[in-house]
Amino acid sequence: MMNSSVTTSPKQAGNAGFLAALVMITAQLLWRLMTDNSVVQAFPEFVVAAIARLMPLSVFGAATENYGSLAKKTLFFCVLLGIAGAGFFGGRLAGRLTARTGTSFAGRTLAGLLVASAFWLATNLLIMPIAHLGLFARDSSYTSQIHLQLASTFCLYAVVWALGTAPQFEEESMPTPTGEYSRRTILQGAFDAATLAAVAAAGLTGWRIITPKGGTVSVQSAESSVDDIVATQRASQGYPLTPTPARPATPRDSASLTNDVMLQDDPFALFGQLEEQERITAVLTPIPDFYNVSKNLFDPEVGAEGWTLKITGMVDNEIELTYDQIVERSTATNITTLCCISNDLNGSLISTAQWTGIPLAELLTEAGIQAGAVDLKFHAADDYEDSVAIDVGMSPDNMIVTGMNGETLPSKHGFPARLIIPNIYGMKNVKWLDRIEVVGEDFKGYWQTRGWSDTAVVEIWGRIDFPQKGDVDSDGLVAAGVASAGARDVGRVEVSLDDGASWEDAFLEPSLNPPFTWVRWALPIEGDSGEYKMRIRVTDGEGSLMDETKRFPLPGGATGWPERTFEIRE
Repeated sequence: MMNSSVTTSPKQAGNAGFLAALVMITAQLLWRLMTDNSVVQAFPEFVVAAIARLMPLSVFGAATENYGSLAKKTLFFCVLLGIAGAGFFGGRLAGRLTARTGTSFAGRTLAGLLVASAFWLATNLLIMPIAHLGLFARDSSYTSQIHLQLASTFCLYAVVWALGTAPQFEEESMPTPTGEYSRRTILQGAFDAATLAAVAAAGLTGWRIITPKGGTVSVQSAESSVDDIVATQRASQGYPLTPTPARPATPRDSASLTNDVMLQDDPFALFGQLEEQERITAVLTPIPDFYNVSKNLFDPEVGAEGWTLKITGMVDNEIELTYDQIVERSTATNITTLCCISNDLNGSLISTAQWTGIPLAELLTEAGIQAGAVDLKFHAADDYEDSVAIDVGMSPDNMIVTGMNGETLPSKHGFPARLIIPNIYGMKNVKWLDRIEVVGEDFKGYWQTRGWSDTAVVEIWGRIDFPQKGDVDSDGLVAAGVASAGARDVGRVEVSLDDGASWEDAFLEPSLNPPFTWVRWALPIEGDSGEYKMRIRVTDGEGSLMDETKRFPLPGGATGWPERTFEIRE
């Protein structure tokens, strides 16, 4: 190998490294988009996952609750820029290495490979463990695919860098008699154009990664399905299928609210009117409106063909079921409310749906749990993992579901199958479920290793839907909202208009499926013009009052009494 004191110029080496990183990023994202196995994430996604897991809980929770997917998209593009920046400095380092490897194409390629190898080692020794995939991604279900992607694209970085540092791309400050100046100017222009094209390609593929595909359920059909489910459920509770037409709400003495004729004749009329006025949450959430939180930038698209659900570990009989076998046995339904652990007071990361599936306990009983078992370890197609204790998992209310609101379970909500376990936060209701392992240890999942709650029991929660902050008209003013307590039902909602100095009971709409669903509440307000500081407090069905202490959602769920300041105008 030729040794030389001549090296590639730092400027050109850095620019070539920037271009090479952009080409590498584009290749990784296209690999993600175009391969059949779309569950294998791209390198930038691993970096995003590592950063998210290192992020302080207060920052992560605030970003999730206040900005949702926008926070993830912003972080993703920041990561793309960061990788491109690392490529720039990696290119400059490779340029210095050419003093030893030589400036021939082979020598430059070797220098690029040495830098790429350093990137590869850093990825496997630092990023992968932080992203909860273990050293060299050994804890992933897709270790070989991940290494194939990383090795190929990091080598691509080295080759593109070597091409980008060819002598003809070097800038000259003075023209030569033979006209070399103009030729190099043209070539440098071509290099710059290639860099701009690479920026565009990386940006467009990145945008495709973070832009979800359109759902298969139309808003109209989703609302129609919800109406049918609610009507059928109310009929099974002994209520009429067609509610009494709602009369206009007027100010009244809230102390006599429960004796109001309208509410006695039809306890749903007022709530129906409030829903028509968009002043209260729908009692059952249409699929397009159901909240969706995921650790992923690009959720997996898992097909039914070839998918199986396995039950392994400390069992007498291992079970493996195909999608068709699960669907055939999915005859149970249950309407439950699901809440994200990042949901703040008055937050929106909570929804209610009807789920169709098979009781989890039924499959566990068939498998036969052995003595000494401690946890059920759940594994998802995107390598997400979580767990619950055996006694929690054996509750007859838990389900492996394949249907949602009368439709096939949508991909973004976990198709082919997901868990629904009432009374615990959504992070443990694992989506894209493909394996249940019975283990003899207290397994800590993806977020528990970052200090999040292991039991994740839902806190008592409430929200003020109306009035919103600001001015409101006093005519027919009715405060309204929802309250939830996991699988413990809601027994009482109290409202204060003077910052907790006095309290009045709100009227509660009968729960759609007690004790598993949220309860809507309403209280007509009669007051003089002026500013009011409203607070609510909720008592669950077991008689426990929600904790007044204000606590940030992470790591164990938000607590406190929701509040809202508004002003009544005449």
